[in-house]
Amino acid sequence: MRSFVLFVMVAAWFINGDTVSGSERIFNKEINLIGGYSRQQQWTGKSSTLANSFGFEDFRKFSGEYGDFLTTDLQVRFSYDSLEDSRDAWAVELHNAWMQYRLGYGMNLRIGHFDPAFGLEPVIDTHGTVLQTLAPLNIGFKKDWGMALEGFLRKYDYKLALGVGSGMSLRRHDRSFLMSARVGTPPTENVQYGFSILYGDVIDVKGMQTFPHNRLLSESAVSKRRIGVDGQLLMGASLVKGEIAYGQDDSDEVLGYLLEYDYTLPRNQNLSFQIQFQSFAHDLAEQNQDDSLISLGLAYRVNENITLRAALVHDFNRVDEPADTSVLVQYYYYGG
Repeated sequence: MRSFVLFVMVAAWFINGDTVSGSERIFNKEINLIGGYSRQQQWTGKSSTLANSFGFEDFRKFSGEYGDFLTTDLQVRFSYDSLEDSRDAWAVELHNAWMQYRLGYGMNLRIGHFDPAFGLEPVIDTHGTVLQTLAPLNIGFKKDWGMALEGFLRKYDYKLALGVGSGMSLRRHDRSFLMSARVGTPPTENVQYGFSILYGDVIDVKGMQTFPHNRLLSESAVSKRRIGVDGQLLMGASLVKGEIAYGQDDSDEVLGYLLEYDYTLPRNQNLSFQIQFQSFAHDLAEQNQDDSLISLGLAYRVNENITLRAALVHDFNRVDEPADTSVLVQYYYYGG
């Protein structure tokens, strides 16, 4: 209850706070409407990481005599999960909720809720897309609560993060923690690559909600160890993305990989196509212990605020669940 009251107070400050001297504020509203049909769930109003929702993102920079010294970001969604009963369908999702303080010498300290330092997720924007990175299968969530040291060293960017290992909800269970680190080329390069490591005891949870707490699947945290590489290659209208992660979950050897090809029409750059394959083997010693799927995506940007998306997703295999095929359509609004 105290956490929820604190959240309401912070959200009210972000929404109603006036822009003061020495600060810059960007406030955007967000609406996500998603629906479709799958063989297993029939009619559905969600994807693996998105539910019907509305919310906002409040981004601020504070500056002084010597330039910017503090950046803050708060992104909140009020979501409705059509697969839950009416009592549990509504939730609050806290996505970005961080502040970043400039330490000098090319270093920044970030505190709050943000991406762990592993793989593609920290360097690409997936908060409104149907197609996702490997993070939900690999780590179990896309963002965690904690602190990070970020900066650049010569030709490379780096990020060192320490989190509580709980994902969307702020809680610590079974002495959970998550340490991660990534070193890579700057995101402005046409050829990008990165190397990541991860170590921790992570809570096994399901669901994207922050309030109430998402669902705890096990009383014991999962011991995770990972090494990974990722890369992106921009060639004109084509963008190729990929990542590989290898390690252990407790005593099980695991391996995950993703490959995606994006193409933007040169004569109509509002229209793009995507094809993605990703697979995560939860135990290399056993058969049929992998989640593997292929996705075909289409995105059309109506204007600077509205994007329409459609996706065909086919699961070749899912652990403890039958394979599935689904068709999803999305209306996404993000703007002032």
